[in-house]
Amino acid sequence: MPGIIVFQRRWGVGSDDLVVPGISLTLIHAIWLIVVAVTLGLDNESGNNGGINGTIVSPLTNDRAFLSLSNETHDIHWSSEMISGDGDDEQVAVVAELHALQKENDACENVLRLLLIIKTALLGVSLLLEISMAWLALRGTMWDVHPRRFMEYVLYSRLLVLVAEIVWSSFSIVWLHGSYIACPAGMDKEVLLGSVICDLCVALSVLITIWCTFDRAGRSWVKMTRFQRSMKEGETKYHYKRSGNHRPNWRQRKVMRTYQDTWNHRCKILFCCMSRSDQYKDSFSEIARLLTDFFRDLDLVPTDIVAGLVLLRKQQKKLQETLVTQDQNDIYEFLSGVAVTSRTRFLSLHEPDQLEAFQLTAHYMKFALAAYGWPMYLLGHSKTGLCRLVSHIRCCCRCGGGSPSSSDGGEMLPVVVGDTCSGCHLAALKQSIGNVDYEVIFASFHVDVAETPFFVAIDYDHQSVVVSIRGTISMKDVITDLHAEAEPIPLQLTRDDWFGHKGMVQTASYIRNKLEKENLLGQAFAHNPERGTPDFRLVLVGHSLGAGTAAILALLLRHEYPHVHCYAYSPPGGLLSLPAAEFTKEFVTSIVVGKDVVPRLGLHQLETLRSSLMTAINKSTDPKWKILASSMLCCGQRKDTASKMTNSPVVSIEEGAGGGSKDVPSTAGVLTKHPSDTNISLSTHQPLYPPGRIIHIVRQHPKSSDRSDRSSSCPTTTKDLQPDPIYQALWADTIDFNEVLISPVMVHDHMPDTVLGAINKVLRHEKQLAEYQRQIVSRVPCSTTNV
Repeated sequence: MPGIIVFQRRWGVGSDDLVVPGISLTLIHAIWLIVVAVTLGLDNESGNNGGINGTIVSPLTNDRAFLSLSNETHDIHWSSEMISGDGDDEQVAVVAELHALQKENDACENVLRLLLIIKTALLGVSLLLEISMAWLALRGTMWDVHPRRFMEYVLYSRLLVLVAEIVWSSFSIVWLHGSYIACPAGMDKEVLLGSVICDLCVALSVLITIWCTFDRAGRSWVKMTRFQRSMKEGETKYHYKRSGNHRPNWRQRKVMRTYQDTWNHRCKILFCCMSRSDQYKDSFSEIARLLTDFFRDLDLVPTDIVAGLVLLRKQQKKLQETLVTQDQNDIYEFLSGVAVTSRTRFLSLHEPDQLEAFQLTAHYMKFALAAYGWPMYLLGHSKTGLCRLVSHIRCCCRCGGGSPSSSDGGEMLPVVVGDTCSGCHLAALKQSIGNVDYEVIFASFHVDVAETPFFVAIDYDHQSVVVSIRGTISMKDVITDLHAEAEPIPLQLTRDDWFGHKGMVQTASYIRNKLEKENLLGQAFAHNPERGTPDFRLVLVGHSLGAGTAAILALLLRHEYPHVHCYAYSPPGGLLSLPAAEFTKEFVTSIVVGKDVVPRLGLHQLETLRSSLMTAINKSTDPKWKILASSMLCCGQRKDTASKMTNSPVVSIEEGAGGGSKDVPSTAGVLTKHPSDTNISLSTHQPLYPPGRIIHIVRQHPKSSDRSDRSSSCPTTTKDLQPDPIYQALWADTIDFNEVLISPVMVHDHMPDTVLGAINKVLRHEKQLAEYQRQIVSRVPCSTTNV
């Protein structure tokens, strides 16, 4: 960081990113230098003993000639023994032919030796430049590029050598094409061929690197930064002074237009399998504009972001350890990155009614998981899923079909739209829900931008009509996710301060129109009056994209169905404005597992992450290679720090409210300020938050040190012998997910099967949680505790 400037153009790679290329090329060329040098040394030894001695038999006269050909003087010494007839003329012709062949071999070997000598010189120069490249790349820090200021000239020199190597390879290829078979120098020509192949591979890798790191706006970027630097230093005669509103000048607008075209081109490549309709073109343009605005004035390369995430994770862990060890803080420990304070409230699952209420989250998670169809079912049942699925699909592949049909027994099948010919999605849907008394009324697996698959089912076990909405699994869903800007929610009574995620607002509107147009909810409530379906309540469920869509759909349907309830599993963080999120606490229950990144993702949260990354990079004194190496290499076991027990009250599930980490200081600074140039104003968006009351499932990891200490002085308990983490459920506040927690499990915790497994583990650990919470409340020394 920043991007290296070569040929008056910024490139998408930093000068400190050349450590690995420099070391790799150094090793490759050092090996080849040794091979070529050894080959030339062996040639010199064999050349001193050169010559051809042999016996020639004339095919016409049957005479035998004893010959000795000297490589240096080309003199011919021979004697013959006549077996029959006169063959003097023929023997002379044979010797002359051998003499000509020897001259050709000498010329061939001389050319080959010359090519290898030139290659040795090129390898030596390349080796020196690559060592210099690696040494310079190891110097400085990500933000301090002054120690690497000569890298540009090293690259210029290395490119000149590369051109010379390409010319040498061209001559070598021509020579090999004409003389590879005829030339008798076996080992030398094999070394030459291997060296040519190596050079071609290096040249190809350089071309690929240039293509990947080429910045279309690089030249305009350099001109803009030089102009800004001259303005800042007062080295211009126009006495330009940037105003307080930080409005971009024409140079910045030109760069932004170029970058927007670049992002648009990247979107077209990424989503190349999709059609080229005007709808997709508009989506790509909007996404490109959003990404351009987000990365505006940030001179970052991809490895800077990776290194920044590593630094941020270390910073977060160090901050947590510091807060726990400080006695003046009301923080006892961190569970899955969440501060446990005296205000933290756990779910009281030891009470039957509260346990039953929490069990509903596990029940409806099966419906949310079923909406994914066969891909997620096979992913969650990798061993037996295929066999189970094959036994339930239709053997007769009748494609199409969006109307109800009857089975052999006369039972009406659900209306299915967009399924495969064999009904794989519907079969996986039924297998995912399992042993539940339910009936699917309608299922749509049609997917497009802002048009997400969903199904309508009747749950007789819990007397509800369930609308389950699928999460992100296709590239079209990704486009819907990337429409992340705030858009007013289309309610009958418009609220000026109610905004939602644009893509999910459009998806919720699509599903509402679909439900109303085909009267799907009316059909579901009137489906079986004998079993009381008209009195069932409406339940909306979904995971990820489906969770956000379900929460907004609940807002849209609440005026018509006042008793609607939504279960949102792992909802996106940038979903609703704060007034709308507070209102949804009456009828939306969100479930978040561990350090799931999606409930912490939104434009505002990403801007916070951007500011934190740049601040961490700016303050770092370590080079990038050291930061990245520390994240990949095992540097020893981490010493556990002693954690305190928490004194937290236990509340019922109806009292769910906030509480988590208000005492934790935020690592993000002012979002609009660039850490290295306060005159640069970064983009900001309206904060959006996850919906409803939030149940956060966290992990309690028993520490080995704690177990060993207690085992020496206290009786052994069930918790002491439990090696696996204990899952707990606590209430979290809406604003507790404003910061992205960097962790290896940040994506794994978002997977739907992980969410379902975490809910079931909370229920399984119910008795252990009751004992754990009693220890939390007591917080007395071990010697006075009745175990």
